[in-house]
Amino acid sequence: MENGASSYLRFLNGDKSGFTDIVREYKDGLTLFINTFIRDIHLSEDAANEVFLRLYVKRPKYKSQFSFKTWLYTIGRNTAINYIKKYRKTVFTDIEDCCYIADEKDIESDYIKGEQNLLIHQSLKALKAEYAQILYLTYFEELPNAEAAKIMGKTSKQISDLTYCAKKALKAELERRRENGQV
Repeated sequence: MENGASSYLRFLNGDKSGFTDIVREYKDGLTLFINTFIRDIHLSEDAANEVFLRLYVKRPKYKSQFSFKTWLYTIGRNTAINYIKKYRKTVFTDIEDCCYIADEKDIESDYIKGEQNLLIHQSLKALKAEYAQILYLTYFEELPNAEAAKIMGKTSKQISDLTYCAKKALKAELERRRENGQV
């Protein structure tokens, strides 16, 4: 049984430190995955917190057909879709348009190390959401295609095709940025 699943089982059996372990291990990755849908890091943090709150309060049953991470990210995907529906008509100001607050911790900068990964992450934001999601799941989270298919609600063939198109789009975006001197 993988670490997340064993921690969740410990939590269900009354050990609250199991829940703390889950949050510590999955919070950043889940937040960034949700951000590929919502495209607002602060709302994505709220949505990730809602996922953990749901686990804590409702204690849904985990079935070990897929990994714990796949199960958790599927809940995160559904939560992100609900957030999009909820905030569709709300207009938000992009964080880059606001003043920089030096003391504020930026989860993206902490999680993504190195200039190359940062460039790739920034390029992902310019892609279609579905492309960013599949690349994030398969490369940053290193999930197998079958688990990415489960999270995204697609077949393995669709995931393979989507991955091919997403890589091609990412390559074109990186080349565009190179030509514009953004590299």
